[in-house]
Amino acid sequence: MSFDDPGDTRFHPDDGCPLFSERLEDHIVGVSKGQMPNRGYFCGNCYTPLGRETLHCPQCGEDTRSGRRPVDAVPQPIIDALIAQRKTESTWVTSFAYLGVLIAVISGLAIVLSIPFFRASILWATIFYAPWLLLGSRGLAGILGGYYGDRLGYEKARAKTRAAWDAWVAERGYSA
Repeated sequence: MSFDDPGDTRFHPDDGCPLFSERLEDHIVGVSKGQMPNRGYFCGNCYTPLGRETLHCPQCGEDTRSGRRPVDAVPQPIIDALIAQRKTESTWVTSFAYLGVLIAVISGLAIVLSIPFFRASILWATIFYAPWLLLGSRGLAGILGGYYGDRLGYEKARAKTRAAWDAWVAERGYSA
């Protein structure tokens, strides 16, 4: 699918961060899991994996003959940037999901302990609290972690990735 395909539901950021093409991200994840070696044929500008006969990088448009020459491995700082991005995103999502569980637990206890009918009957308190805890923790974890944690984590992680990319570019003295 192309980026313009209306059936393509994946999110494609337009935030000035040239990292990571989908192919590069898949490659780095495979390398970090030990499923493939960090060897191949990569764009010398954005490190997207290329075929040996590729003349222009599909990600950044770099000419492989007259521009930056393709490289045979993705540099470690680029791999580290993706790992840091994924870790930051995961931390935010997990933290917000646990916050949702905590809210469900505390709010359920507050309801059970504040209503005299529930305080007087452990059976009815349990009948109320069990579904409240099961549904509330699942729902709040999904909403807080899956939506808010995901959005905030993504923004924070992309900011770190952009900073890492800018440092990489400045260190090498070229633009992406």
